[in-house]
Order: sequence, then C-alpha cells, then structure tokens
Amino acid sequence: MALSSVSTNDSQLQIEDSNAFEEIAPPSASTFSAFSAPLQKEPWGIFINHRGPDVKDTLARAIYSALHARGFRVFLDSEGLQLGDFFPAAVEEAMRSASLHLAILSPTYAQSPWCLAELSFMLKSGKPIIPVFYCVRPTDLRWVAQGKGMYVNAFSEYEQNHRYSSEKLQEWKTALHKVSFYKGAIINNKE
Repeated sequence: MALSSVSTNDSQLQIEDSNAFEEIAPPSASTFSAFSAPLQKEPWGIFINHRGPDVKDTLARAIYSALHARGFRVFLDSEGLQLGDFFPAAVEEAMRSASLHLAILSPTYAQSPWCLAELSFMLKSGKPIIPVFYCVRPTDLRWVAQGKGMYVNAFSEYEQNHRYSSEKLQEWKTALHKVSFYKGAIINNKE
C-alpha cells in the first residue's frame, strides 16, 4: 500500500474508549481535553508512536524527516506539539486525525505506559498500523502474555505497584501480541 493512498472517513470512526489516557494522565486530563487541544484544521497524515529514550533523536527523527521531506504531514511529539498544548489531548487528537500509524517498538518500549496506551488506541481505531521492530523481534512481543520475554520486567513492575488495573495491563499485553503479527520492518542495528 502506498502511503499516499491511505485514507479514512473520520466521521464513521468511533472508538469506544473516549479518553485513551485516563489511567496514565493526571486526573484533570479528561476534564480539560475538550478545551485544551487546539482545533486541527488539517489532519495529520502519519502518527509516529515511539519510546523517546530509545529512538526519538535517531530512528524516529530520521523517519519523520524522510516522510516530511516527501510532503507528508507527520506527527512526532517533539515536532507536532506547540507551546501550551495539553499533551494528552493533543496526542489523542493527532492519533484520531492521522490516516496511518507507525509504531516503533524498541527495547524499553513497554516501560512507557504512554507508548502502550497509544498502541492500544491505534489498534482500536482500525486505521492502518505499520510496526517497526527496532532491536526487538516480533516474537518478543508474543511472549508478554505468558510472562516471558524482554518486556516481562516492565509488566512485573506495573503489577507490583498496582498503578494500573489488571484489565488495563491485559489490554496492553493483548495490543503487543496483536501488533506482533502485523507485517513491519525489522531493524536490528544498535548504534
């Protein structure tokens, strides 16, 4: 599928989870989300989901630059957010308006509840997702549900600190498992 041919009819898109970041954002996030996100006049073409410490200044920025140079309207948080934007609402609006989601799954990806919440939201949207497996294998994501693999420590910590419900943790594990079966790019280069 060529990126330029991706389209969606947002008026028919309905997502059951009206506030994807309810459990991870401050309690006031859902209260102000309708007022804090500026109205997006032009929808984003591509939303890049990534774990900042792993890839923001390297792979995510390179992908952003390449797509932007080819005329795509790409949302990368460091580039798409404006001063004063309310982060949870702005990110959710960018995901809703994007026609395509790109998820860069990296070694510490599961340590970020934001990354996991975004991935779950993207899967629920039904819009195309292209995974980029950066220094992880798709099979690494499949082992999470069995309490094994490279993300086991992140989920063990979530379970021990009881910050997130068991339903939320299961949702995130299911999202990782599901995206592991999507055709994507595998990059095993650690530089």
